Amino acid sequence: MNILLVLLGCNVPYLLNDRIATAVKFSNRFNNVSVDWFLSGGIKNPAEDTVTEAEKMASQISQYAPDNWNYIYDTVATNTAENFIMVKQYLDKTPIDYLEVFVVTSDFHYVRASKIAEKIIGTRELGWVLSEAELHDSRYWEKIHIKNVDADVNKALRTFPLINILK
Repeated sequence: MNILLVLLGCNVPYLLNDRIATAVKFSNRFNNVSVDWFLSGGIKNPAEDTVTEAEKMASQISQYAPDNWNYIYDTVATNTAENFIMVKQYLDKTPIDYLEVFVVTSDFHYVRASKIAEKIIGTRELGWVLSEAELHDSRYWEKIHIKNVDADVNKALRTFPLINILK
């Protein structure tokens, strides 16, 4: 039995660290199950950063890593729509039949992330694990960004087409 734990990156260290802590705490409930971590996040600001969000996540998670944890790295995605395109590509290509797939993100990000996931991944049931940390303006920006879900998905699909996967 395998569980897939999709950890969405974030370029704000405080928020990313809380997502990681939330994911590690959640994953500890799976003692006798193989946990595959899909670490999704590239470099959002190349002028400021040289390490991908996925690599940052792996570095922190590896401190707690039991033998039944495996890692899949998406070092390309730089936004939520791209995260889910990479997840879909992985799920469609892997021979592993996951018992459950969980997505870890911030509570304030859930509504937009779930809308994007539904548009890209479709009807596959996802479990959601939500971290509590947020900035003073996180919910304000989510209200702005949620208006752009369709445009964000369309732009991401132009960048990373799913043509071969959607056949």
